[in-house]
Amino acid sequence: MTVLVAGAGANAASAATDDELPVFTTQGPIIDRFTDDTWNPGNEFIFPSVFHAGEHLDDPLGEWYVYYAPHDAPGGINLMYADSLNGPWTQYETNPLVSNVWEGIYDVSHVSAPDAVWNEDTGQVFLYFHGENTTDRYATSADGVHFDYGGVVMTTEQFGQNATETSYNRIFPNPFPENGWEYAMFFMVNDTSNVRRIGLAYSHDMVDWEAQPGWVVEPTAVEGTNVAGPEIWEWNGVQYVLYGSSSGTIFAKRLDENLRSVGDPMPLYIPSPFPPEEGRTSSPQIVEEDGVTHLIFEIGGRSGTTLAHAVLDPDGVRDPLNTRPDDPMYEQCTAEGSDEFDGESLADAWSVVRDGADRIRVENGALVLSSPTTSIDGATIPQLPVPDGAWEVTTELEYAPAAQYQQAGLVLYRDDANNAKLVWSFAKQGQRFDFTWKNNGKERFDSWTWEDSVFPPADMGGTVWLRVTGDDEWITASLSTDGTKFIRIGQPIETDVLAPTGVGVSAFRGATAAPDIDARFDWLRFTPNEDELAACAEGTDPGTDPGTDPGTDPGTDPGTDPGTDPGTDPGTDPGTDPGTSGPEGAVASASVAQGETQTVSAGGFVPGERVTGVMRSDPLPLGTRIADADGSVSFAWTIPADTEPTARCRSHGRSLLTPKSAPTR
Repeated sequence: MTVLVAGAGANAASAATDDELPVFTTQGPIIDRFTDDTWNPGNEFIFPSVFHAGEHLDDPLGEWYVYYAPHDAPGGINLMYADSLNGPWTQYETNPLVSNVWEGIYDVSHVSAPDAVWNEDTGQVFLYFHGENTTDRYATSADGVHFDYGGVVMTTEQFGQNATETSYNRIFPNPFPENGWEYAMFFMVNDTSNVRRIGLAYSHDMVDWEAQPGWVVEPTAVEGTNVAGPEIWEWNGVQYVLYGSSSGTIFAKRLDENLRSVGDPMPLYIPSPFPPEEGRTSSPQIVEEDGVTHLIFEIGGRSGTTLAHAVLDPDGVRDPLNTRPDDPMYEQCTAEGSDEFDGESLADAWSVVRDGADRIRVENGALVLSSPTTSIDGATIPQLPVPDGAWEVTTELEYAPAAQYQQAGLVLYRDDANNAKLVWSFAKQGQRFDFTWKNNGKERFDSWTWEDSVFPPADMGGTVWLRVTGDDEWITASLSTDGTKFIRIGQPIETDVLAPTGVGVSAFRGATAAPDIDARFDWLRFTPNEDELAACAEGTDPGTDPGTDPGTDPGTDPGTDPGTDPGTDPGTDPGTDPGTSGPEGAVASASVAQGETQTVSAGGFVPGERVTGVMRSDPLPLGTRIADADGSVSFAWTIPADTEPTARCRSHGRSLLTPKSAPTR
């Protein structure tokens, strides 16, 4: 699952931003999850614990040890070692070191999630692990290989707070010993509500632990329903808690002197949606070696995880989804095939699955769909052909789902048994976004881990932006609630397995008594290719505005199939192409000083049309106006410093280039 990154909250002033955190670039897996070189009962490994053996042990097997474990039963604690964190790693020859049965002490379904810590007072390695999930235990060793059982350190009964699981613990010296404790423990706590949080305990000797009430981290809309795999990390003199989440992202939050998180969660590592990360990372450990900062962590979907390595990268990119903040919706440069829905009906390029006059209409610059009592296999689906090669499509959706099963969004369609949908919906948990895939009639959807869902913040407005991206290998989905920043949602889909022939939109509400509400799609845009972007940057018209150049399939050569472009014929809709007859405007003053107000008045729009203004070339949104009965609008704004001297007003594909209004000093 992926979740929305909400705007700055009340604590933002005291919290770092994700731009202040370093970027880690993956170096790939450090162990093959299908390996037969070591104990591997389930083809999946989790929860790496990095231990600097060369610093503490006499004659260690290598400079660095990594303890790790299979997740599912029977589990077992494994060891691998290397002389550098860059590897190569060698498996200890008689793994596992600790099994799910310790003769005369315990016999459990599994043991997992090791954490190795050096105890300076005893001169031993303390190895913590859980088994069952209700019980955290420890063992001790002088050489880090041969262990003696120690005892139980935390249980659900000991922690309280309706806990049903206490597991995945990390132990560390207390960075704030002035509160009277030498050691602290972070660990995952599940409770009767099936929500996973991070708990806290203190100790004087790493053996006897006192649980603390409350939480270190509670999940929000940003993280999803679960947080787990905690770690403590100091960066630039600030203490952070790091943790995995239902979204698959590793987050960081500041810690106060009570080891409670404060401020907003900040993404530290955003996983790739593709294998081997598969949109999920967790259980981070950050270690320094020879001036290099390393991140050792787990990657991959549940029951398909393995261990990976990343390094701090000053030139790294944390978020590949948001690389065009100047024009995130390609409003200033749309690709061929895009449709702003300026006409009175869909153009010839569109086809409709199960057309119904009572379900679909084009009006006031939008494609509007009702929500009939059906599912995807009975829905009306206006669609365009899926382009060849790489493609990306985005739509702006105005919607207000408030009853269960109401949903609307983008659809990739081959037939009723093979399709995918990225929808804004309402379910038992409230509003939700889902990216689901129906393959031969069977729908992929996991409500245990919520890997294909996003739970939006409560203060989200009534407009969202949905995006689906495809190439010859994978199809992925993302969404935005602020019109500028996208986040990933759901697991990828193999392109050749889904093999969609159409991409479009739909709305429906199941066979329920939920009210029939309209879904308004304000536009549907294909992302421009490099040539189209270059043409826009040069100020030329690449023919990407719907209706200015008849074409065939979105993204194909223009002019090969007249009438298939999702716009009107050239020249039939005044103002659909810059330079043709249509909107005209004037500025109040040809030259105004910085900090003063400029006004642009424009006419030639359809009465009631929504007109959005943008000042170029460092874009400054001017807001949205509704054309009056004469088809006129007016924008007034303050000229900022060092701004390109041209303003542009745009209305669903219409653009008005105003005369120069250069600021003067």
